[in-house]
Amino acid sequence: MVGLVRDVLVASPAVSPQATGGEVYEHFSDDPNLIVLPVVEGTQPVGLVTRDQFFVRMANRHGRALYERRPITFAMNKNPLVVETRTPLSELNSQILRDSPAALMEGFIATRNGDYAGVGTTLELFRFIAQESADKNHRLSALAEQLGRARLEALAASKAKSDFLATMSHEIRTPLNGVLGVTQLLQATTLDAEQAEFVRVIDDSGKILLRLLNDILDLSKIEAGKMELEVTPFRPSTLVRDAQTLWSAQAREKGIAFSIEADCDEDAQYEGDPVRIKQLLFNLISNGIKFTQSGSVAVRMQFLPLGRRRNVMRVEVVDTGCGIPDTALRELFSAFKQADVATNRLHGGTGLGLAICRRLAELMGGSVDVTSRPGEGSKFWFDIPLKSVTTAPQTVSAATCNTAPATVLPACNILVAEDNPTNQAVARGFLKLRGLSADFVENGQAAIDAVKLRDYSLILMDMEMPVMDGLAASQTIRSLGSPSGRIPIVALTANAVGQAERRCIDAGMDDFITKPIVRADLDRILDKYLLRGASTAPVSNKAPQGHATRRLA
Repeated sequence: MVGLVRDVLVASPAVSPQATGGEVYEHFSDDPNLIVLPVVEGTQPVGLVTRDQFFVRMANRHGRALYERRPITFAMNKNPLVVETRTPLSELNSQILRDSPAALMEGFIATRNGDYAGVGTTLELFRFIAQESADKNHRLSALAEQLGRARLEALAASKAKSDFLATMSHEIRTPLNGVLGVTQLLQATTLDAEQAEFVRVIDDSGKILLRLLNDILDLSKIEAGKMELEVTPFRPSTLVRDAQTLWSAQAREKGIAFSIEADCDEDAQYEGDPVRIKQLLFNLISNGIKFTQSGSVAVRMQFLPLGRRRNVMRVEVVDTGCGIPDTALRELFSAFKQADVATNRLHGGTGLGLAICRRLAELMGGSVDVTSRPGEGSKFWFDIPLKSVTTAPQTVSAATCNTAPATVLPACNILVAEDNPTNQAVARGFLKLRGLSADFVENGQAAIDAVKLRDYSLILMDMEMPVMDGLAASQTIRSLGSPSGRIPIVALTANAVGQAERRCIDAGMDDFITKPIVRADLDRILDKYLLRGASTAPVSNKAPQGHATRRLA
């Protein structure tokens, strides 16, 4: 028997677009098993309200006040997946994976000849498929059970997705570390023009994969409510200079003009998250340059007074590119959406950048939008509320800001705890470029044994290893008496999601480098700890008998 969409519909009341947030709250409160709530006007479905997203909105500051009396149209998904009841489940499954991955968490609406017929969830879809396929029964049943729990509690869903993404990130970053690491090593060698071009292509391709991975992780963290802002005083003038330096060169390569101007004093300061604001700005500039074949990309930054030291940072990015048709503007800020197929083929990309822009802007209490006409270019802008700063933040010394690697490092004993042969090769190559050698061990217990046998100036420690992981090994090393317990330990890990950095610091590590390793980042670490260590303590070059670690040739 071929399963149809009508076989996976679930019982759920429908509400009208005029229903208030308070009424929807009562529906969800009365039925703890209610996962989705369709919004129907007459016989036509107009939206979908999911339990977890609704309660996240209501839990936000002023959430009840904003949504309780307002029509539910302000909080519903206006573009849910809509399928006919006669659609085969195999086709529905392919459509979700291909076009509407959000339906995995939000559910879908079923229609009969265009009229509302019911609502379905992927929980029911998975259960049905599991019954038809004995081969996939165990895996789908586990996922259905997991999704069932996750649907009832948003926190459970966030944890499940975070665990999956943490594993995915680690597994992808490990081979990427080999690809990008080796290309950096090759770029430091003598290459002819053709070889240099081949290496550049490999490096560019690896960086595209890394950017895609980072975009997916950012989007996941925002949707799970785990993206934390780091509010600190910053100077917009610094942001302008960084943008001018980076994007002018890329614009010149395409033969287009690039300009950026800010309507503020050079020393003006505001409180905000400069990293996320830069990410938002750079995403829009990158898109502008990407979709402009001739002409210019111009950026203007303004600060509009909002009262009581409050201002709105308005940034406009205007390009003379291909423009966007009206039919595509509505979904332009949705994940995995681009203007059209031709645009995707010509320029590439996944459509994640603008989705992240909107979510970042909203996370900072602002908004982002666009106006565009095909063939005439586009204007993107975002508004972010900021608080002006009247006192200057603590300045950072020039010595701290100097990240240029030293020409010569002192002779030092370095220990690298890393179980992956490819990652060992990359670390060996980077250290060799600085005239350094190291001992290599493959697990945390071996690192502890090595520290007991030899004096080290620095330990590069992977987080996830067999026998004993890097966290447990670091805690044990810190419990040793001086001087072994005071050796600088730097995490060298492909774990880039969640609280990985905080876990490393809590375990006693001193610093953190994310794979794929960037040569400049490792150089900074080497300069920071080896130059400091050389000025404070001598290094022993004698290893006691029985030392079992492997020496770098």
